[in-house]
Amino acid sequence: MVDADEDVFEMTNGCICRSLREDLVPTLCGWTKALLALMLCFVAGSSPARAHPHAWIDLRSTVVLDAAGRVTAIEQQWLFDPFYTVFITDGMSGATGTRAEALMALARSNLQNLRSYDYFTEVRAGGAKVALGTVSEFESELREDRLWMRFVVPLATPVDPTERALAFAVFDPTYYVEILHLQGDVVAFRGVEAGGCSGRIVPPNPTTEAILLAQAMDRDATPDATLGSVFAERVEVTCP
Repeated sequence: MVDADEDVFEMTNGCICRSLREDLVPTLCGWTKALLALMLCFVAGSSPARAHPHAWIDLRSTVVLDAAGRVTAIEQQWLFDPFYTVFITDGMSGATGTRAEALMALARSNLQNLRSYDYFTEVRAGGAKVALGTVSEFESELREDRLWMRFVVPLATPVDPTERALAFAVFDPTYYVEILHLQGDVVAFRGVEAGGCSGRIVPPNPTTEAILLAQAMDRDATPDATLGSVFAERVEVTCP
């Protein structure tokens, strides 16, 4: 579905799209059920919609450890882009209750839907994927006119990072939304045994072929659930 006046179209995955900006490495249009109709991408005449970043999240992460020094959770802070913020908060103007209550309701709904996607979080210990639990701790508010959400993703079973190499990544599997730590950001650690632990953020290193694939995907193309991992950062956790 295309609206020529608005430069808006609906993708096969239900996303309503329009482009926002161009970067060297492209991000595709889309989201999960939690954020349907919140991505907007540009349509240039009848040409295929190219993979321009149009929705992005600034990420901050904290590794949570228990008294035994085991990793029990990955706490995340998501700071959404200004366009998404305006889009979603504008619709709250007529909602009942306070804006704070509306923001918390939105966060709750988003997290419930993201559960099916492991909250866009992948944790590996010794190379094996670690099962994740259900988020119960979260909050959301506006910070400098941008939507902010903090939530804690628990590991189903704690992992000792001194026994098995631990790494995690936060990414949209279909690479429709860009989720990256800010340049120069440092991964934080929390817990009585966190002293001496560090997290190294490894930037993505996609091949030219992968970049061209992302750029060339038509707006009606079936989402590729393997593409996001190619463009994902990895955080390698080290504890003494």
